[in-house]
Amino acid sequence: MKPWQHGFELDYLKKLEGLFSNYNEYAQHELSKFKKNNIADALSKKHITIRDSAIIHHYIQKTNTPIYMFSKSNVKVLMGTKYKGDMVIKHLGFSNEEDRLRIIKELNESVHFTHKDCWLYINEEDEWSKYIANKTFFVKVGAKFSSVADVIGIYTRPNKQQTNFDFNRPVPSIPVYETYTLKPTVLDCRHLISSIKDRLQDKGYSFTNHYSNYNPDNVWSAISLRGYFDDWKKIEKPIEMGKKYKADNPDWEKLKLRDTELRKEFPEVEQILEKFNSPKIHRVRFMKLGPGGGELFRHTDQVDPDSGLADGQVPRFHIPIITNKDCKFTQWTTSGSKAIAHMPEGSCWYLDTRKPHRAINGGNEDRIHLVIDLEANDKVRSLFSGERIKC
Repeated sequence: MKPWQHGFELDYLKKLEGLFSNYNEYAQHELSKFKKNNIADALSKKHITIRDSAIIHHYIQKTNTPIYMFSKSNVKVLMGTKYKGDMVIKHLGFSNEEDRLRIIKELNESVHFTHKDCWLYINEEDEWSKYIANKTFFVKVGAKFSSVADVIGIYTRPNKQQTNFDFNRPVPSIPVYETYTLKPTVLDCRHLISSIKDRLQDKGYSFTNHYSNYNPDNVWSAISLRGYFDDWKKIEKPIEMGKKYKADNPDWEKLKLRDTELRKEFPEVEQILEKFNSPKIHRVRFMKLGPGGGELFRHTDQVDPDSGLADGQVPRFHIPIITNKDCKFTQWTTSGSKAIAHMPEGSCWYLDTRKPHRAINGGNEDRIHLVIDLEANDKVRSLFSGERIKC
């Protein structure tokens, strides 16, 4: 028997792990899953309640800890605070309706859970876990987006002994723009697209393969009009890069935004940038996704802590230059559902890169978008409503 088993038989741990298959099915990374080693550790700490084949993984909160919407961001979007002594329910294990009813009964009747203010974490894509949350009087405060693209619903419930589950705990107000996913703007750039497209095709620029690990088939590439290097083929943002890159480039923090020689070749882009009324333009790139099912797999871009729509943060906008009806973006929402959109040529869309998203080009030609990162303010946020604005 191995030390990590904490004295529990391997077959027993595997059996319990199977009851968390509903949770693990939606987990986007092996480290997000609740596996046998995690179960053994929880059992050893008496953090597991088992009722026949229904399991509740829980613990008592030791310190006051804020809960933020995003794992990594310069702006902390607060959803609530777990206080010392609160009950935290982290995983639910079940395989059928009887198991779910056992969990509901335990959470609603056992003083272990009813006599403490509680927090419940569920995978927001799992409808059965939402059903349990609803039947046990939990109130959703928001969704937490992990860097590995999990969507975790955060729910809370007060002490039944004091309130009879009447919700009285204050919940922070989350700005509505933090919930936006695949949001179109009022900008209309259609009249500028043909000249940009013609120039891209005439020049035949050599695009640089994107460095991300969600581009395993090397179908995603870019060229830079504005970035951190003079060379328009260098497309990286240094803060996004890994430890090896930063070790090999010790002056990476000193690199500043600058235009490349390509920017002056596309005066149409200047007309577009002016309409944002942003105090600062960050990266501007043409980004290409290859044809025939070229795909960027589900991921987040939380390696960039600047992303977001709050003042001073850096939102990303997509303007399709070359596309087809089989080019689709998918983004996962705060409810765990999928927002799927085709972005027509010349339209302008906001993509919250902190939330899970994927892209696929099912057509027969390259998809090229103008991708703009810029500093947010009220004027930028105003572009989501009102009359259409011609670029």
